[in-house]
Amino acid sequence: MGERGTNGQGAACRFCGRAPTPGEYRAPGPLGPICPSCLEAGLALVRDGRERRSRGGTVLVRVITPEDDACEFCERSVRRGFFGRHRPLPRMSCTQAHAVICRDCLDRGGELLNHVLRQRIPR
Repeated sequence: MGERGTNGQGAACRFCGRAPTPGEYRAPGPLGPICPSCLEAGLALVRDGRERRSRGGTVLVRVITPEDDACEFCERSVRRGFFGRHRPLPRMSCTQAHAVICRDCLDRGGELLNHVLRQRIPR
């Protein structure tokens, strides 16, 4: 995929399929960007486990077993602990788009968007 598809400029959201609105920033991803509403829905979903529907109408579900698809952003499905223990890494999955993102990458995407927005606010 070209740079246009991975840097978030003009590409549809990887999880809901919506095109960006004018001035909307998105977190970049290896197979396409993720919009702020899907980041927010994903963070809530991995916290409470309740299935959600995206603004684009796709179904978002939580997966936690290591056998499920790994995060396409960091390629992990488990969190490795300090003493070598592996714990499940909660992830948001959209089966319609064949997209998966983990809790850690959702956090990073939200932090990235917050950082960009803070830089845009005049002081």
